Amino acid sequence: MENVGSFIVNHWLLVTLFVVLLALILSDALSRKISGINPVGTAEAIQIVNQRDGLFLDIREAAEFKKEHIAESMTLPLSTLEANIAKLKNPEQPIILICASGQRSRTAAKQLRSNGFSNVYVLTGGLNAWKDGKLPLFS
Repeated sequence: MENVGSFIVNHWLLVTLFVVLLALILSDALSRKISGINPVGTAEAIQIVNQRDGLFLDIREAAEFKKEHIAESMTLPLSTLEANIAKLKNPEQPIILICASGQRSRTAAKQLRSNGFSNVYVLTGGLNAWKDGKLPLFS
């Protein structure tokens, strides 16, 4: 233990980098925990929909949805989500949010959580991850 102080002094740059990286990792994990955002991959999302009667909620704009979308997904653009949240009848139903890359879904997840929806998930990578997994899309 007496060498720790001298190590820190001699390798201050390495120690600083370690502390910064650790803080970034912990802040991201803590941010997800506090915000209630539950990221899921494509396989887990399919499992939630099939086994727990979940809903794929596509929050992209109407033109994006019309171009391509996941089968039996519901469209509710992020721009109109707050005004049309009543279309989601069951706040206990698991909802997997879909956007192009997963960024807009985080905003939608926060809106849904603040309106009493407890089982909200974000598809990691969004529709791009769905395509990368060679999963079916409809137009």
